[in-house]
Amino acid sequence: MDTDTSHTVIIGLDALSFDYLDRFDTPNMQSIRKEGVETELESTFPPWTGSAWPSIYTGVDPAHHGVYSFFDFHETYPDDATVISRENVRTPAIWNYLTARDVPAAVLNVPVTHPADSIRGSLIPGYLAPESVEGSPAGIRDDLADELGEPYRIYGENEADGDPSVDDLVSLIDHRRRAARALLELTDWEFAFLQVQKTDTVFHTFDDEDAFRRAYEAADEFVGTVLETVPDDTNVIVCSDHGIGRTDGYNIYVNEVLRREGFVETCSDGRTPTLGESKGELGGDETGGGDAGSDEDGESVPVRMVSTAESALRAVGMSAGDAYRLVQRVGADAVVERLLPKGTQAALGENVDWRRSMAYCRSGPELGVRINLEGRDEEGVVPPEEYEQVRNEIVRVLEGLRTPDGEPAFEWVEPREAVYDGPYAEEACDVLFMPTAMNSLVATSLLGSAFVPIDKHNHKRTGVFLGAGPGFADVDAAELGSLSLPDVAPIAMTLLDQPVPKRMGGRVPSGLLVDESVFEEYGPLEDDGTYGGERDGGRGAGDEPAEDGDVVDRLENLGYL
Repeated sequence: MDTDTSHTVIIGLDALSFDYLDRFDTPNMQSIRKEGVETELESTFPPWTGSAWPSIYTGVDPAHHGVYSFFDFHETYPDDATVISRENVRTPAIWNYLTARDVPAAVLNVPVTHPADSIRGSLIPGYLAPESVEGSPAGIRDDLADELGEPYRIYGENEADGDPSVDDLVSLIDHRRRAARALLELTDWEFAFLQVQKTDTVFHTFDDEDAFRRAYEAADEFVGTVLETVPDDTNVIVCSDHGIGRTDGYNIYVNEVLRREGFVETCSDGRTPTLGESKGELGGDETGGGDAGSDEDGESVPVRMVSTAESALRAVGMSAGDAYRLVQRVGADAVVERLLPKGTQAALGENVDWRRSMAYCRSGPELGVRINLEGRDEEGVVPPEEYEQVRNEIVRVLEGLRTPDGEPAFEWVEPREAVYDGPYAEEACDVLFMPTAMNSLVATSLLGSAFVPIDKHNHKRTGVFLGAGPGFADVDAAELGSLSLPDVAPIAMTLLDQPVPKRMGGRVPSGLLVDESVFEEYGPLEDDGTYGGERDGGRGAGDEPAEDGDVVDRLENLGYL
């Protein structure tokens, strides 16, 4: 293997999809497609930002890095869960391995990278980090601000009020474009990982083709600036964590289904982690339906009214349960009874009792059901000898679940070990499922209905991989086949003329690159956590992520709560 390192840059565009890439004017990305290789990039299960970007930067799937959601549910119930951070990703990132080999890196805006790793190079965290989070080395954000002539921002100026315009999103992409150029020019790097988040946000915030086009064109300008800034012989990868597309099936209220089957107990208070289940990336509007009558097609008559009301409540920071208890206190029960269908009225005052329930869906995007197991969970109620019986019954119920159209709600329903095989597999849900064709979303509220129609844009399993540069071979996409997210890191290591860590689970397809990959063991984790072995997931070592409450508030305003 050559001793000289080739420059390699990964450009991550969240939710980039071939459907829209083919539709809009994106000359810079089209030039990469024409000169290099392109293929579909299959996302992780589940296909959401919290688990997907760590899979890209570690080269392993969630069962090997330990993140399945936007929340850390380890040894806790959903009402005590905290937002994930880099501390929860218990596998080294590509920049940790490169630090071990003295290869400098420049990392900008990659999600789930706070608190920043100490690396050979520079790292400025992205999505999920507090706006004020420090980068590495200390002062790098100030240096970047000096170069930009304005403070470096993770989030848009008008996102804090929860109502960004298309101009706001496009402006932030342009801000990121200028920051990427400044970071590449200011710092020493041979590997760069630069990310744009708003190519995803625009689809969750708007239903407007012109808004989508503007975001894609701004992202293409970002790509163009990177191409102009890097050395001519740089290998360039453009990739996304998942795709995006129209989703017009249903919100599936799994906990409502489980309640009817006797698995879920309820209470009048409590908190549900709904990161993204209102109108953001993680699951669509947290809408409710009713049981009081249907039209000719079997659709609940008041569904749209309840859905709209629930969305309005979320916009002002109230859950349906909060609102119901409020109207009880002010004596407006009769108004609620006239407006809402029977069944929904009672459900609005109820939440899942996590500790008394036998099983529950703790987070819609996690796409699974957790059994409250005695001896494993702090207040578990299911005896170990009944575990398999309970799990088999849940599988049976969900496999048989049909939408109001009479179609299967789920493409597949499987026990955990049929999907995951890794050191952190037992932290995943006990039963996992995939909504049919990913055309429905999963929600966790108890609103008196198992299904509520939706029509919006949301995640799809297939994203984009583009690659160009001297390290890529001339290979046809049909011969190459699709890639998966964990493949990106070993491909980048090979392009950098560095040995691929044996710990990485991704593959480098034969014929994709000019050079063959070499695999090596990397040493144990150093005291400063810079490379090597497994991390402890933030449970005892390293600095605690700051301003967790501020992060939740910001995500709520961004539409992800």
